Amino acid sequence: MTRSDVIPMVLFAAIVISLGINTPEAASEIIARLFNKSISNSELQPSKADVDRFQAILTDKSEKEVRDLLAQRALGSKITESVLADFAEKNAIEPSESEIRSAYSVIKLWTVDLDANSNYQQDELERYRLAMAEGMAKSWKVSKALYEAYGGDVVFQQDNPLTPVGAYQKLFEQYREKGEFVIYDPVFKAAFWSSVKMKYTKTYDEDNIDFSLPWWEKSINDSQ
Repeated sequence: MTRSDVIPMVLFAAIVISLGINTPEAASEIIARLFNKSISNSELQPSKADVDRFQAILTDKSEKEVRDLLAQRALGSKITESVLADFAEKNAIEPSESEIRSAYSVIKLWTVDLDANSNYQQDELERYRLAMAEGMAKSWKVSKALYEAYGGDVVFQQDNPLTPVGAYQKLFEQYREKGEFVIYDPVFKAAFWSSVKMKYTKTYDEDNIDFSLPWWEKSINDSQ
């Protein structure tokens, strides 16, 4: 082998190492791809504090099992947030000012005790309430659009009392088929789709699924 043969090989090896391309370590590190961005195993790993907190609840699980569960949940959250954000952007879904004001008024009612808490400055508290209101109003509006587009089961969840889980499944399947995300690791893949396709024991009757008003307004009206 001549010197002219060695130099290109050395340069190629240096490039592969610097970019992490096609090395065994890099291959095992990449868990998924989401909108052409690789997701590594290391970025999904929970903090020690989170592991300790959940292990105190899941006492039958080892530290490794809890760490794995939290990493799988982190991937699920990344995919869910990104796909829903893309769906909202492509369909120009944004809450109106009146919907945000409506959400803000009920959030202010829920957090009225914080006004007397000296740990919170009033301007910071108002920014927090407004951010919550915008997020809650947009979540409801995206859920409404998803249900109208795909139908399916709707369940109660703490952060979204009208969660269109059936529509989520159809949406995720469409995005997978289009190649917008792919999960390489078989364990993470199984965990994600098991969560997406979960069968809920309690779902709303179709006659009780009402997106005509934001769920918080309907709750207030029903309580009056």
